[in-house]
Amino acid sequence: MKKMMVGMLFLFVFSFKLKTAYMSPRIRIPYIKKSVKIDGYLDESVWSEAAKISGLHQQEPVENSKESEHTEIYIFYNDNYIYFGVKCFDKEPKNITAYSMKRDFEVQNDDNIMILLDPFNDRRNAYVFAVNPNGAKFDGLVVNNSERIYDSWDGIWYASARKGRDGWYAEIAIPFKTLTFNRNINKWGFNIKRKIKRKIEEDRWASPFHQVYFTKVAESGFLTGIKGVKQGRGLDIRPYGLIGEQKKDMGSESKFNYDGGLDVFYNITPALKASLTYNTDFAETEVDERRINLTRFPLFFPEKRRFFLEGSDIFSFNGAHPFSFLPFHSRRIGLIEGEQIPILAGAKITGRAGDYNIGFLDIRTRDYEDLPGKNFMVARVSKNILSESTVGFIYTSGNPEGDSNNSLIGVDFKYGTSKFLKDKNLFIVGYYVRSFSNDIGNDSAYGISIDFPNDTVDNYFSFFTIGENFYPALGFVRRRGIRNYHFGLSYNPRVNGSLIRQFFFELRGGVTTDLEGKTIAWHLFTAPLNVKLQSGEHIEFNYMPDYDLLDFPFEIHEGIIIPPGNYTMNRFRFELNTSKKRPWVFDLSARFGEYYTGKSLTLETGFKLKIGSKIHLELLREGNYVRLKEGDFDVQVIRIKFDFYFSPKLYFQNYVQYDDLSKSIGVNSRLRWIIKEGNDLFLVFNQGWGDILDKYYILYRKVQIKLQYTFRF
Repeated sequence: MKKMMVGMLFLFVFSFKLKTAYMSPRIRIPYIKKSVKIDGYLDESVWSEAAKISGLHQQEPVENSKESEHTEIYIFYNDNYIYFGVKCFDKEPKNITAYSMKRDFEVQNDDNIMILLDPFNDRRNAYVFAVNPNGAKFDGLVVNNSERIYDSWDGIWYASARKGRDGWYAEIAIPFKTLTFNRNINKWGFNIKRKIKRKIEEDRWASPFHQVYFTKVAESGFLTGIKGVKQGRGLDIRPYGLIGEQKKDMGSESKFNYDGGLDVFYNITPALKASLTYNTDFAETEVDERRINLTRFPLFFPEKRRFFLEGSDIFSFNGAHPFSFLPFHSRRIGLIEGEQIPILAGAKITGRAGDYNIGFLDIRTRDYEDLPGKNFMVARVSKNILSESTVGFIYTSGNPEGDSNNSLIGVDFKYGTSKFLKDKNLFIVGYYVRSFSNDIGNDSAYGISIDFPNDTVDNYFSFFTIGENFYPALGFVRRRGIRNYHFGLSYNPRVNGSLIRQFFFELRGGVTTDLEGKTIAWHLFTAPLNVKLQSGEHIEFNYMPDYDLLDFPFEIHEGIIIPPGNYTMNRFRFELNTSKKRPWVFDLSARFGEYYTGKSLTLETGFKLKIGSKIHLELLREGNYVRLKEGDFDVQVIRIKFDFYFSPKLYFQNYVQYDDLSKSIGVNSRLRWIIKEGNDLFLVFNQGWGDILDKYYILYRKVQIKLQYTFRF
């Protein structure tokens, strides 16, 4: 099978009909000393003096064709803000899709306007701002032309929207204090898009082509005319205070507590920010999803804490995949097996200096129970080369578990271009990382990948090796002592039909060997049926055979042990997803077939009901039904969400989880009131119940009220 995958490299690139050259649009915006009241009405006379974009072009469904609904965008700036006014005309205003009021709403599910700004004009990194017809806001960062938006970044900016008789309207004001930029240039990268959800339509100003994703900064247009703007002193001070009550475990008494802390942010330059934190708190952080692990390897959980999320894009490492290997994963700091370890203080520097992207993090934890306080340090530097490529370096130091010293050093590169075969995307990535530990020794991990992500053809090939003693104490690694070969071929033709919009024919696979070359696992994924309908529904059927070599017995469930052996399993999957444009959404996924010495069925169902924009109810259930020669077992996780939105600045979210492995129920409730941008009040309630001798008892409880306030200078 390895020979087959290596052979795939020769089939990696297909022939295409090339497009004629495309010229990126540009617009010059005026300086106007006047300001605007951000209320969504666009009734001030200043809008008539602003630069105007009239009309966008479809990227989806029919690329570069005329928009089905007219859009007008107005832009100007003054000393403190860049302003955007948007008129989204709609011939069916009653059918505008706008269900969310949440901060960082799901932009794929609502009508919205999204703005991309590249204030360095480096054609690779950008800010993203979006607003929907309810006035809900979304913001994030684009790094190195990635398809992903780092929505963990939350800036201070202002927006308001309203619906009218002929469509909906929005006003946006972005302070220059919120942005990092190169004040020596007056040309920024810029793009804007409108999503019309009920039509599954996306309209853009620049690059309205299927294979160009919106976050492809290299394909954006240009905004010119900005000059002489400043960031003020570039200083934000954000203190917090909290009070609450906590019961740590079943045998302890409830205790009243209060605390406070401070975050300070200072722009060393317009492009480089320093952050200091003291007595860092994460009270408002959402709890992790409970998941069932039927493998021998650890699960990956994403970072959710705001301090670590801010600037996390700078620390991203080319080639690393979160489900197999990360040289740095910030959850390793201040969290051990889900238990929070108090952070005493920390310092962080993130940003850019010329062609260099710089990230530095130093954190000190407090003594906690039997764990002494420890220090952790991470340094990340990358340099922009060519038009869309980078080379970089990473270093980490510190070990959250055990007394041994641990450090890591690594280098990576990424060659990227959107001009391959004139207008196609191509990425080549490589990395080498070595860990140093005084108890298990030193070892390395390295890999290379080739990715050809385009609309009709999406192919990739990757290879990586992880040493037996490779130990990134501040990172994540799923499995050591392996070599992995992986490939993917996808042909995605579009259909000009009334029912079907696009087919996705996929063939993916991989082989894992030990370091001597012995095959220990392989898998194949095929999609003979994978279709997206014009209505937004998705239907998919997969055949997924795989192989696993067990060298040692594997206790998959309490008292049920799978013996060593070679296991080849033929498995299948069926998925059905209804369109997110509706007030109700249903998702179904069934995975079934051979499983080690028997069979298994994993059934995941989800149902979401949106009662206008005020009430959202969601039920998700995962059931696993396993029948083996060694014994049978069933395990399930149930997750219930019920959220109440009073306005884009006030909402109450509730999350209930149950699993019958631990036989425990957990409740997480969070009330957030955005008093003013940068100033928040949180009320957080966490409580867990456990089944003890067929009765449920309170295991833990925490109630906290937290107020944080931002002072800008």
